[in-house]
Amino acid sequence: MTKEEVYQRVEEIIQEEKGGDFSVRPDLSLNDVAEDSVEIMEFVITLEDEFSVDVPDAAIERFEILSDIVDYIYENKK
Repeated sequence: MTKEEVYQRVEEIIQEEKGGDFSVRPDLSLNDVAEDSVEIMEFVITLEDEFSVDVPDAAIERFEILSDIVDYIYENKK
């Protein structure tokens, strides 16, 4: 799976949750994707399940924008 394919699937997941008209871009803030820490954790769990990747809390704390998450998944997917 290429990085672009990871991004496209993450974009689909976000749009399934937020609606198809929700604008997704690589520089989208994580706070725009999830309104609070509970939603962030739910989003991360969804991504862990989708990509069979473990995302430790320390990594989550470093995520600022969507491309950070995509990079992490791409580099750590099994």
